[in-house]
Amino acid sequence: MRGLEEKDFEPMLQKVSALEGVVSAYVCSRAGNYVMGSTPKYADRNMYSAITSLAYGTAEQVGREMNDDLRYVSLRFSEKNLLVVDLGPRHLLGLLIDGRVEPELVLNKVRPMIA
Repeated sequence: MRGLEEKDFEPMLQKVSALEGVVSAYVCSRAGNYVMGSTPKYADRNMYSAITSLAYGTAEQVGREMNDDLRYVSLRFSEKNLLVVDLGPRHLLGLLIDGRVEPELVLNKVRPMIA
Protein backbone atom coordinates (compact mmCIF):
# COMPACT_ATOMS: atom_id res chain seq x y z
CA MET A 1 0.00 0.00 0.00
CA ARG A 2 1.43 3.36 -1.04
CA GLY A 3 -0.52 5.28 1.57
CA LEU A 4 -1.84 8.81 1.54
CA GLU A 5 0.45 11.81 1.56
CA GLU A 6 0.19 14.14 4.56
CA LYS A 7 -1.37 16.85 2.36
CA ASP A 8 -4.27 14.43 1.73
CA PHE A 9 -5.07 13.86 5.42
CA GLU A 10 -7.24 16.91 6.07
CA PRO A 11 -9.68 16.44 3.14
CA MET A 12 -9.82 12.68 3.83
CA LEU A 13 -10.61 13.29 7.52
CA GLN A 14 -13.42 15.70 6.57
CA LYS A 15 -15.02 13.09 4.30
CA VAL A 16 -14.59 10.23 6.75
CA SER A 17 -15.90 12.29 9.68
CA ALA A 18 -19.08 13.03 7.72
CA LEU A 19 -19.97 9.34 7.35
CA GLU A 20 -22.96 8.08 9.30
CA GLY A 21 -21.88 6.43 12.53
CA VAL A 22 -18.43 8.05 12.71
CA VAL A 23 -18.06 9.94 16.01
CA SER A 24 -14.48 11.12 15.45
CA ALA A 25 -11.54 10.44 13.15
CA TYR A 26 -7.84 11.16 13.53
CA VAL A 27 -4.47 10.33 12.02
CA CYS A 28 -1.46 9.32 14.06
CA SER A 29 1.97 8.08 13.12
CA ARG A 30 2.89 4.43 13.52
CA ALA A 31 5.32 5.69 16.16
CA GLY A 32 2.33 6.94 18.16
CA ASN A 33 2.44 10.69 17.54
CA TYR A 34 -0.82 12.57 17.02
CA VAL A 35 -0.92 14.19 13.55
CA MET A 36 -4.40 15.69 13.09
CA GLY A 37 -8.10 15.10 13.46
CA SER A 38 -10.56 14.76 16.27
CA THR A 39 -10.10 12.54 19.32
CA PRO A 40 -12.76 12.04 21.98
CA LYS A 41 -13.52 14.99 24.20
CA TYR A 42 -11.26 15.10 27.29
CA ALA A 43 -8.91 12.48 25.81
CA ASP A 44 -5.19 13.19 25.88
CA ARG A 45 -4.42 13.19 22.14
CA ASN A 46 -0.84 12.07 22.63
CA MET A 47 -1.78 9.17 24.91
CA TYR A 48 -4.67 8.23 22.61
CA SER A 49 -2.35 8.17 19.60
CA ALA A 50 0.28 6.14 21.44
CA ILE A 51 -2.30 3.53 22.46
CA THR A 52 -3.67 3.42 18.89
CA SER A 53 -0.19 2.76 17.54
CA LEU A 54 0.52 0.12 20.18
CA ALA A 55 -2.76 -1.72 19.53
CA TYR A 56 -2.19 -1.78 15.77
CA GLY A 57 1.47 -2.74 16.00
CA THR A 58 0.73 -5.57 18.42
CA ALA A 59 -2.06 -6.97 16.25
CA GLU A 60 0.11 -6.62 13.14
CA GLN A 61 2.85 -8.69 14.80
CA VAL A 62 0.33 -11.39 15.77
CA GLY A 63 -0.74 -11.49 12.11
CA ARG A 64 2.86 -11.98 11.01
CA GLU A 65 3.20 -14.88 13.45
CA MET A 66 0.10 -16.46 11.89
CA ASN A 67 1.30 -15.71 8.32
CA ASP A 68 -1.79 -13.60 7.76
CA ASP A 69 -2.34 -9.93 6.88
CA LEU A 70 -4.00 -7.58 9.33
CA ARG A 71 -7.02 -5.79 7.83
CA TYR A 72 -7.87 -3.52 10.77
CA VAL A 73 -8.02 -3.45 14.55
CA SER A 74 -11.33 -3.11 16.36
CA LEU A 75 -11.57 -2.26 20.04
CA ARG A 76 -15.14 -2.80 21.18
CA PHE A 77 -16.40 -0.75 24.11
CA SER A 78 -19.86 -0.65 25.66
CA GLU A 79 -21.09 2.27 23.53
CA LYS A 80 -18.46 2.79 20.83
CA ASN A 81 -15.88 0.95 18.75
CA LEU A 82 -12.42 2.20 17.90
CA LEU A 83 -11.29 1.03 14.47
CA VAL A 84 -7.65 1.43 13.44
CA VAL A 85 -6.74 1.23 9.75
CA ASP A 86 -3.38 1.30 8.00
CA LEU A 87 -2.70 4.46 5.95
CA GLY A 88 0.63 3.24 4.60
CA PRO A 89 4.13 2.81 5.96
CA ARG A 90 4.06 5.79 8.34
CA HIS A 91 0.48 6.52 9.46
CA LEU A 92 -2.70 5.06 10.93
CA LEU A 93 -6.31 6.21 10.82
CA GLY A 94 -8.34 5.96 14.01
CA LEU A 95 -12.12 5.91 13.73
CA LEU A 96 -14.35 6.09 16.75
CA ILE A 97 -17.75 4.80 15.65
CA ASP A 98 -21.13 4.37 17.29
CA GLY A 99 -21.35 0.87 18.77
CA ARG A 100 -24.70 0.24 17.05
CA VAL A 101 -23.10 0.62 13.60
CA GLU A 102 -21.55 -2.41 11.90
CA PRO A 103 -17.76 -1.78 11.60
CA GLU A 104 -17.49 -3.50 8.20
CA LEU A 105 -20.12 -1.16 6.73
CA VAL A 106 -18.14 1.89 7.85
CA LEU A 107 -14.88 0.40 6.62
CA ASN A 108 -16.39 -0.39 3.20
CA LYS A 109 -17.14 3.34 2.82
CA VAL A 110 -13.78 4.46 4.24
CA ARG A 111 -11.47 2.21 2.21
CA PRO A 112 -12.05 3.96 -1.16
CA MET A 113 -11.30 7.30 0.54
CA ILE A 114 -7.89 6.10 1.76
CA ALA A 115 -6.82 4.01 -1.24
